[in-house]
Amino acid sequence: MRTMPRGRAAVTGNPVRGSLLKWTRAEGRRALGLAPDVPVVLVTGGSQGSERINGATLSGLSRLVRRAAVVHHTGPAYLPRAQAQRALLPEADRARYQPHGYLHDEMGAALAAADLVVGRAGSSSIAEPLAFGVPLVLVPFGAAMNAHQAANARAAAELGAAVILPESDLDGDRLVSVVTGLLDDPSRLGRMAANAKSAGRPEAADTIARAVLALAGCA
Repeated sequence: MRTMPRGRAAVTGNPVRGSLLKWTRAEGRRALGLAPDVPVVLVTGGSQGSERINGATLSGLSRLVRRAAVVHHTGPAYLPRAQAQRALLPEADRARYQPHGYLHDEMGAALAAADLVVGRAGSSSIAEPLAFGVPLVLVPFGAAMNAHQAANARAAAELGAAVILPESDLDGDRLVSVVTGLLDDPSRLGRMAANAKSAGRPEAADTIARAVLALAGCA
């Protein structure tokens, strides 16, 4: 933006698929079989999953499900391990853990249902929860080019919509501490959700399309 001529650039936000945005909170919870009165944490490491995030989640799983329902987007390769870990939970807790190898349109249901998202700090990984007004625990990928995920995470944290959990600090104990600390502080979580909603740009795709049509003289 600093290098663009004044008046020739606009901040639109990152576009989010319309198929995600059709979900409401109640619809998302019904679709996933989640109780309306239980906190929901969505854990995702991107389409292929994150071994570090997956490992920390499974390490802390028995403690996490005592506090919240966990929808876990593992990536296809990690799903069997997650399913095996689910089978080890007490029967009463198993319904609170849903591992999924991949989420496509169901990701909209999960985002709409969630009270908190744990994930990487790529642009879409942040933009999608913000479009739903869901606060984040961000684990930036340390090897990301030009440290762009760390920069994205700092920007979201400065908006008050996220907390950063460095990958170097990530383990089951630390993940459980951060997640339960937020869930046990509803005032803070509520402020983060309000900040996330304010920062979200669910209309970004339409804004970009209108701008392109205007530049092409079609609007």
